[in-house]
Amino acid sequence: MATPAARIAPSIPALFFVFLALIVPLFAQHHLINGDGDVARHIRHGLYMLQHRTLIWNDPFSFTRPGEPFIPFEYGSQLLYALVFDLGGLAGVSVLAGVLIGAAYALLARFLLRRGVDPLLAALITASAAVLGFSHWIARPHLFSWVAIVLLLGLVDARRRPRIWVYPLLFALWANIHGAWLYGIAILGIYLVGHAIEYRWFGRSVEERAAVRHFALVLPLACMATLATPMGVRVWTHLYAHLGDNYVLDHTMEFRSPDFHSLVAKILLLVLLGSLAALIMSSRRMHFARLLVVIAGFWWALISERNIPLFGITGLAVVALHLDFEWRALPSRWLARRRAGFAAGALQSATAGWVLLCCFVLSLVAVGHGRLLGRQLVADDFDDSVFPVAAVRAARVANLEGRIFADFTWGGYVLFAWPEQRVFIDGGTDFYGSAIMRDYDRISQLEPDWRDILERWRVDAVLTDSHSKLASEIARTPGWALWYCDSVAVIARRDASATGGYPYRRESELKACAGPSAERR
Repeated sequence: MATPAARIAPSIPALFFVFLALIVPLFAQHHLINGDGDVARHIRHGLYMLQHRTLIWNDPFSFTRPGEPFIPFEYGSQLLYALVFDLGGLAGVSVLAGVLIGAAYALLARFLLRRGVDPLLAALITASAAVLGFSHWIARPHLFSWVAIVLLLGLVDARRRPRIWVYPLLFALWANIHGAWLYGIAILGIYLVGHAIEYRWFGRSVEERAAVRHFALVLPLACMATLATPMGVRVWTHLYAHLGDNYVLDHTMEFRSPDFHSLVAKILLLVLLGSLAALIMSSRRMHFARLLVVIAGFWWALISERNIPLFGITGLAVVALHLDFEWRALPSRWLARRRAGFAAGALQSATAGWVLLCCFVLSLVAVGHGRLLGRQLVADDFDDSVFPVAAVRAARVANLEGRIFADFTWGGYVLFAWPEQRVFIDGGTDFYGSAIMRDYDRISQLEPDWRDILERWRVDAVLTDSHSKLASEIARTPGWALWYCDSVAVIARRDASATGGYPYRRESELKACAGPSAERR
């Protein structure tokens, strides 16, 4: 019989939730908030909608596409981030992101345990999935989709088929929060095809026929449920157009294929090879639906870095479901003792109390803007060594006007910290499209016509990394003068009087104020 201490010990899902929900905002907050400029952009979009009490239907933020039709397909998550920001500032946003990350992996561990996976294996698989997702722990809308995908996995691979209405409810909510519901539709399609193949070629069982009927009904219902948004069918056409814009995808870091010289990609490759070896040595054939999840998940991860975490919470999970029998049969006595210890703890432990206690403590931190008991536990501002905090502050104080060209990763921060200013481009590449993305690339890469493009867009100022080639070149360009410079950013403005013959002197001034080069982003 379990002792009282054992009954109140945290379960495996509770351990993952508490550990990640606390550790991420407390110790990984720098990457969480400063990982890219989209965090600031999403908060600004949400604040704009709260202020104007309407969704964003026409662009109010850029001078390159002013007033053009805008599809707010992430409006739900943006509103939630903005509401939390109003309550607890950036520290509150960090706390919310930590809770979402903790919830995603806690739900993954819970799913594996409920499906009967050995507790030690469930913990190892969940930890591996978390490692694969680490580089994408950024406070952006995709974190909501991680939770939704794990919930969907629990539905499609449940021991007993859930009620049909659960699927359209999930997808209706999901479609109003983030666009990765498309990944969920693909999962439903995979399970339909997988069960159909099992029924057709591997035995016409009653269970497989029922599964085919189930998913044949669920898939169209889920598709129709995604139309239950203010955008209607436009959310489909918008995502189709975005995912078909090869130039934008090829020139956006998270949409590129992984670089296998990076640590995360090497871990992905190790996980793939390990999973492949284990499946080859398995004495049982893998169900075709699960096999397709693994194949498709890894294929998508190879195509785009942003899909690596999704492979961790889908592909790895179904590999664990299949290999649980072989795992339990391993002859190691040492491993058997560890499995027994984990199994006993899993049966005797608690979850809800620990999750509620953790959420209560985190809510106090959030409401206090990161402070608790007089200590600043979570930072409440953007890192001024990553973003042009001082430069933007100086420009706002001086009421600097005119069209400004800013670095791509700084576009979202400019929207957030300088709301009076319109931007050339920001992280919302689905809106700007390939034409503006090309112009941005030609300017930032100093293509032969980069000055002509600035002229065509009537750009009055350039905000860029003070150690970039663009900063160096524009400092030497007649008709431009340095207006602001520090070790992070430089602002150059058009100045008709700056036509003298001393370009190298101006470049020396830039080097003097910028200081030595350092990798910051």
